[in-house]
Amino acid sequence: MNAKQISAFRAVMISGSMVGAAKMLYISQPAVTRLIKDLEETCGFALFERRSSRLFPTPEAEALYLEVKRHFMGLDQLSQSVDQIKTLRTGRLRIAAMPALAYSILPRVVSGFLRQHEEVSLTLNPCTSIEAAKLIGSQQFDLGIVMLPVDTREISFYRCYRTACKLICRNDHRFSAQSSVDATELNNEPFVTIGEQNPLTRYRIDAAFQANNIKPNQLVETPMFNTAQALVSEGLGVSIVDPYTAHMFTEQGGISRDFNADIPFYFGFIYPINKQISTLAEEFINSFEIQTANITSTEQISPEDIDLK
Repeated sequence: MNAKQISAFRAVMISGSMVGAAKMLYISQPAVTRLIKDLEETCGFALFERRSSRLFPTPEAEALYLEVKRHFMGLDQLSQSVDQIKTLRTGRLRIAAMPALAYSILPRVVSGFLRQHEEVSLTLNPCTSIEAAKLIGSQQFDLGIVMLPVDTREISFYRCYRTACKLICRNDHRFSAQSSVDATELNNEPFVTIGEQNPLTRYRIDAAFQANNIKPNQLVETPMFNTAQALVSEGLGVSIVDPYTAHMFTEQGGISRDFNADIPFYFGFIYPINKQISTLAEEFINSFEIQTANITSTEQISPEDIDLK
């Protein structure tokens, strides 16, 4: 018994004749007849009876056809799965993301992405950029979103960006009446400091203060931008955070303002080294760019373009 014989049998059962089966399979009618005869010899019983120039399946053929239908149903489902994967309608995407984005804009991006890809399942794991790089390097996750710079030994970069941090304050703060805030205005100002666990951002903030001989009143320190905005909401001062956290803060009634000092926010998408990035991951990155385009202006950079000074 082989696949050609089974295909011929199925075609005869569907079309009701050898001629119809030949048309379905794009082969000659004698070829169909030979395949059916060979199948009958293999099975050891007749599959069709001819009455008044018409073919009628035997009870054995009906029983066999039930099994054949199950077989082809599985193949059809497999074919549909292949088509869905090709058209990005199904699959699994595992994302490890830094808290700054995981706790701000990413839930919205994920929601929009899944509305366009209803058969896709997605895992979003908030973690530090160092942890995300390790998860990607060990191939436990498909896509990482990290603050740069980050250890590059086991990862590849897909796209990297530079954008600017924002100053946030409550809507009853005097800065709410301004379009931007200068570093000199923060002297003795109650300030929520970003901790040294976020070294590049902390360094740039400290450098801006030192360059202007400014000493804010640093009441509280936290390593995470989302915690900083929560502390600002509680009236513990102003802070400088990434633009995505700042955007979500404004949606909660807070204020976000341009800060007139160069405090860049570098981040990028990473994937396992020596492995091609999946089409699904590429589609997610494109969705991120589209959904966040109106939040802040970003500049695509290479990892080597990061200014560590």
